[in-house]
Amino acid sequence: MQYLPIFMDVNNKNVLVVGGGEVASRKVDLLLSAGAKVTVLSPRLNDTLQRYCGHDSNSDGAKIMAIIDGYSSHYLDDFTGGYAMVWVTTDNTVLNKQVWQDCCERNLLVNVADQQELCEFITPSIIDRSPLQIAISSGGTAPVLIRYLREKLEALLPETLGLLGAFSGEQRDRVKQQFNSVTERRRFWERFFSSKAVSLATDKAQLQQEFDLQLATPQGDVAGDIYLIQLPDETDLLRLRALRLMQQADVILYVDGGHDSMAEFIELCRRDAERYPTLSADFAAQAQMRQQQGERVCLLINDSTQFEMLHESLNAVSVVA
Repeated sequence: MQYLPIFMDVNNKNVLVVGGGEVASRKVDLLLSAGAKVTVLSPRLNDTLQRYCGHDSNSDGAKIMAIIDGYSSHYLDDFTGGYAMVWVTTDNTVLNKQVWQDCCERNLLVNVADQQELCEFITPSIIDRSPLQIAISSGGTAPVLIRYLREKLEALLPETLGLLGAFSGEQRDRVKQQFNSVTERRRFWERFFSSKAVSLATDKAQLQQEFDLQLATPQGDVAGDIYLIQLPDETDLLRLRALRLMQQADVILYVDGGHDSMAEFIELCRRDAERYPTLSADFAAQAQMRQQQGERVCLLINDSTQFEMLHESLNAVSVVA
């Protein structure tokens, strides 16, 4: 990974934007939508930024602060409390590099528009279904491809996804009170999200009705499963069913060094699953022990002979490459 993908809370934090043109306006819009306290530093402001400053008769009051001046490094130091980050949006490449150097000397996060080599962070393409957000990035290498993927995902994701996310957040405490273990809670949410009633719900009342129904339905003991996956030569040959099981598993068992691209396959598994390199001879015993504890165990196998032996000895869901 070239960049670490994170979501940063800038609500009520001070952010500096250097530049006063169209690019600056777009960055300011993004920052204001996230609740940042924005200061714009530029000798001139375009009409949009003038309006945001409250200088326009049609404005609704000041949304940002403005410093009408050329750039000087002392503006990075003089602000009480400091800036959480700095965005540079001018078309002067020499000035942009100077601002970047000054920010780096002060350990300030800085982004220089259209100059990736001068960015300590970059902004992804965003799909906003607040409170749910999806960010997509190519590390700046293929922006048209990212725009294409965003369009595809926008069409696939329902507009009600934000409603479902907000509702789920409101119900977390009830689920914690109902179920003692993390595994039980996870299984409940999986059942809830996959139910047909939830997929068809268009308002909070419908979600609440299905939630109450499922919460009142006895679930019995949490049952464990074993998923036996025979790995193909490359990750892009992995079957969709295998990938789905790898994403459901609580525990991943594999032979360390048993496959040239084992690390790539492991990365496709659920992020918070426990991952253990295991001796081939211990696969069956380890898998059965964790299954009896109510966990879903995924065995990643690269040897066809071993796969057949485990398939015969274990009561497992098996997927062949």
